[in-house]
Amino acid sequence: MRTIANSPLSIPTFSIDDIKDDSIPDKSVIEKLVGNMVLVENGIYLEKIYDVKTFRGSIIERASPKAVEIESFYISRYPVTQKEWTLIMGYDPSSYDVQDEDLPVYNVSYEECLRFIAKLNRITGLKFDLPTSYQWDYAAHGGRTNDFHLESKTYEEISNYAWIDVKKPFPVGLKQPNTLGLYDMFGNIGELCKRVNSKDVIKGGKINKERIYTGSVVNGYSTYNYEEYWSEKLASDRIGFRLVCNDVDIKSLL
Repeated sequence: MRTIANSPLSIPTFSIDDIKDDSIPDKSVIEKLVGNMVLVENGIYLEKIYDVKTFRGSIIERASPKAVEIESFYISRYPVTQKEWTLIMGYDPSSYDVQDEDLPVYNVSYEECLRFIAKLNRITGLKFDLPTSYQWDYAAHGGRTNDFHLESKTYEEISNYAWIDVKKPFPVGLKQPNTLGLYDMFGNIGELCKRVNSKDVIKGGKINKERIYTGSVVNGYSTYNYEEYWSEKLASDRIGFRLVCNDVDIKSLL
């Protein structure tokens, strides 16, 4: 079975000089955000199918992989940071005592993320969105080359790419990126994707040392190449998001 993961790309016109919104005090932050979008070229993603029982329940493989055709898209090099969120929205929802502009934003619900994206789209004229679970997995594995898998790495190798057994977010970009140059896809904050059947889909997030030693990079919260379904309107200190953009020539427009 082959399905199309996202719609055809379009080419907008955008210049940093087009940002006329007086509520944006530092337009260079927007320019940097757009400049940090990474092209993921089209290809075929082999999706594994899992039963997800409950938030803390087991995940069971129940079917053979299906081929999903992925159109080219851009994905942000890092999760959205507190600095970027605060600039766009005017407040920081993150809750830890120590805040850092380079920490990923968290404590945001799906609805809040959509409001952030809608405002960013109005400011830039681009078509930012949350990634689908297909797009997220495809990018996490290295895109069309499918050459990045934590499951095949040792504990020491995984620790180069992800925080292990931690209970708080870390500033973005401190670990090594995957083969596409994407940071913090795993081991830092869990990331919201497009909803499935009105449920929030969380990808990435905490990695459990114990499960690494048993040969499975997975835990009761969220996982590298699995997904969790949460109730609507959820906000958590373990959940943030990153952006995708379905506009093909985003970099050449800056």
